[in-house]
Formats: sequence, structure tokens, C-alpha cells
Amino acid sequence: MRSLTKALAAAAMAGAMIAAPVALAREDMDANAFVKMCDENKDGMVSKAEAMKMVEKMFDKADTKKQGKLDKKQVESFLKSLMDSSSGS
Repeated sequence: MRSLTKALAAAAMAGAMIAAPVALAREDMDANAFVKMCDENKDGMVSKAEAMKMVEKMFDKADTKKQGKLDKKQVESFLKSLMDSSSGS
């Protein structure tokens, strides 16, 4: 069961990482806002670590049950939050 939980968490993270470029491709996407949101060291670029940290924060926010995993409803909220934040909303 533990490996299933890890697999589901990994799938959620992979989905988020796939969703981020889709959000970036949207016409209303403000890449500058995304960089500002993620760029902790202010070098004008987003590293993998910076992007993952942002995704982890959003995952933790969606994990309302604080179980370290998301059910379908929480994944929907997580992906919506990811899309909304990356579009500057």
C-alpha cells in the first residue's frame, strides 16, 4: 500500500509538472509573473529546484487532510491552483 501511495504522489507531481508548461503555453500566461513567483535568488531564471519548491507549496496547500497525498478532488484543486498562480491570477 505504501508503494501505491508513493506512486500516486509521484503521479500527482508528474501531472503538475506536465500541467505547468501547458499553462505557460496559454496566451494569457504572463511568464514574468511566473518567474517572479518562483525565482527565489532573483537571477531572472527559474531553476528546477525553485519550480519544485513552488509545486510542493501548492501540493501542501491542496493536501487539506495533511496526509501527504491527494484524492481526486484535491488533485483537481491542486491543478487549478497551479494553473491560476502561473497565469498571474
